[in-house]
Amino acid sequence: MPFFALLKKELYRFSSIWVQTIVGPLSTALLYQLIFGSQLSGINTGLAHVNYATFLIPGLVIMQVLLNSFGNGSSSLIQSKYSGNLIFILMAPISPASMYLAYLTASIIRGLIVGSAVFLGIVWFGSFMVEQIWAIFYFAILGSAITGGLGIIAGIWCEKFDQLAGFQSFVMVPLIYLSGVFFNIQHLSPFWKSLALLDPFLYIVDGFRYGFVGHASFGIMYGAIFVLIFAVIINAIGISLLKNGIKIKH
Repeated sequence: MPFFALLKKELYRFSSIWVQTIVGPLSTALLYQLIFGSQLSGINTGLAHVNYATFLIPGLVIMQVLLNSFGNGSSSLIQSKYSGNLIFILMAPISPASMYLAYLTASIIRGLIVGSAVFLGIVWFGSFMVEQIWAIFYFAILGSAITGGLGIIAGIWCEKFDQLAGFQSFVMVPLIYLSGVFFNIQHLSPFWKSLALLDPFLYIVDGFRYGFVGHASFGIMYGAIFVLIFAVIINAIGISLLKNGIKIKH
């Protein structure tokens, strides 16, 4: 089937450069844990019996899940545009929905693989805790579906590598870094806390951390529903752009 052929191509693409796609994020997470986890170990996390190193682990894992899910579809599409081989994919007997789902599935798989590698690499710095395993998988999969969809949208819309880099640097990275990866959102002042509530990634990080420590800063079901709705909206927009050939059909 065309769907599986394109999915296999995408999986091979990122797995063939595993040093960049897996070892790179693992090294980054290890540095964050070594620097922040050790130097700020005395910080009060606001969670009973949870030290900062343990608090930081879920944040670093989901951060790499989100960033790598975004990077998969976006880099694949922009490279195909730049090399000119995107036309061959568009000419293949595959529907826009199947094409989109192949890119999205590959993005989710890459995010989960990288997240698993990062978790295994840094879990030893804190206390191993799993309180709600459903929340770990739910927010990891839907979170990677959201950023994977955003990556595909960016890959469709952007025409140059610098445009894509700008989107990642000025939109994705700030939203992810300010979503509570490194700090408890409850420690913010009322103004900044209200502003942070507008960040959709806040609920992904909070829900994912809830799966490990059993504590959520906001209602876990509210966050779960919000993330689900946001994932549906983002990917509906992505499928629509691909179906209409925005920026990819001339």
